[in-house]
Amino acid sequence: MKRAESVGGRLIDLTRREPRGRDQMCPWDLVMTIGQEPIDRAAAAWVIADEIMVARADLDTLAFELWHEAAITGVKLVDKDREHVLNVAAPVFEANDTTGVTGYIGEWLWYLLTRDLTLDPGRRVEILDPPSSTVTDSGPDGLIIHRVEDGTVGFVFRLWEMKKFTGTAAKPSDTIRGAWQQLNNNGAKYLGQMSWGGRYLAPDTRAFVSSLTRQWVDAQESGSGGVSLALNATDVPETAFERSHMHFTTHTHDGALQGLVVAVDDLENFAKNVREYVWSAL
Repeated sequence: MKRAESVGGRLIDLTRREPRGRDQMCPWDLVMTIGQEPIDRAAAAWVIADEIMVARADLDTLAFELWHEAAITGVKLVDKDREHVLNVAAPVFEANDTTGVTGYIGEWLWYLLTRDLTLDPGRRVEILDPPSSTVTDSGPDGLIIHRVEDGTVGFVFRLWEMKKFTGTAAKPSDTIRGAWQQLNNNGAKYLGQMSWGGRYLAPDTRAFVSSLTRQWVDAQESGSGGVSLALNATDVPETAFERSHMHFTTHTHDGALQGLVVAVDDLENFAKNVREYVWSAL
């Protein structure tokens, strides 16, 4: 925690981002963790664990405060305090499912790196929700809506598919291809699964999100797709996403495709470290 706070306290402060593939139809960014020191890796894992528990607790600030104090002091919770926090953390981390937790951490890598990214002038994030509350939820992995104010006021959105690569597939490009195909075939369905009725939204935002599915079906330029891949630092490809347009064909306008590769040393063990930080209070 102290190491994370010393460099800014955000995951993005512990990484470096490099633009890649700017001459292809699907440009992408490579995000690498900074340094090889165990303390930096541990700091990144702590940031994610802390952010997950903030989101898990939501309005239940007591649950977060109990967890946070126990995690940093090393004094485990007992009795009703433990029961309270356990019910907040368990839906994600109780099963210790390595595969599911690794994918879930991949979603959080995308979310935190996207949330704290500096935007171009005239554009701001209107809607960006944290990953789902369970490891195995179906539906969209990520959706970001930007309000664009560059002379005209409007909105654009990008629907993201998140994947992990831990060496079980033949190569990262196979996983990327499958993600684009999944988004190509199911994008409209994912958007149709989303519920907005219970949220307070500005009138113009509400009007925009009410037609997301139709915008996707009509392949309007307001909607685009993205694929994020989390993998081990040793598996970073030299080139990537160069054939994405062949597998994601529903949208063909400029800027319709975007890729992200997030590289972490020993991704599966990194995900276990995040789980251990969450579970350390229990």
